[in-house]
Amino acid sequence: MSRLHLMARTYSSDLRTERARLNRAAVIDAAHAMFLSRGWVATTMADVASAAGLTRQTVYQQFDGKLALLDGCIDSALSNGLDSPVRQLPDYEKMGTGTFEERLAAGAAWLRGAHERSAAIQHVLDEAAVVDPVAAQRLSVREKTRWDENRWAAGLILGGPPPDIVVDAMWLLTARSVWLRLTRERGWTSEQWEQWFIAHARTELQPRTRS
Repeated sequence: MSRLHLMARTYSSDLRTERARLNRAAVIDAAHAMFLSRGWVATTMADVASAAGLTRQTVYQQFDGKLALLDGCIDSALSNGLDSPVRQLPDYEKMGTGTFEERLAAGAAWLRGAHERSAAIQHVLDEAAVVDPVAAQRLSVREKTRWDENRWAAGLILGGPPPDIVVDAMWLLTARSVWLRLTRERGWTSEQWEQWFIAHARTELQPRTRS
């Protein structure tokens, strides 16, 4: 095979990869908006495809069903659209450097941003779990993952593994249901939530820094 032919094949492959990435982003954007405006039940793969300007086949090449699509929307929102694991995001890594207060503030700032981006779309999964047993199973898995993420984040802030009772408390404090109730139902600003979170997280975490 000639070098020119090999370069052409590589270029064609790169184009397909980029096209797939753009298609996935278009599907995520369309689905995110539709899930929030219509809810779980009324959102269909066909409507998402139409809104994204793609065929249903193209959408199914990216996501094998509506639940996988919602999962993709949630993951994209949590990572702020970046193709990186959450733990590798620069703002997340700040929880592991500086004083206790600096780490706690970094954790609160990161979580505030995560809630601003993802609480509403994650709430769609909460609603789906009420009517769809498969979605309920997925929610259970995600909540277990969220507990594990709280353990990891608390470990970064404390500089060592936290006891389970601390993780349990942080799991409750960080819940999107709390964020949504305070910001949607009680009219709190993001800044008010952040200061409230810091105060209560400090109570749960700080005594463990003195042992």
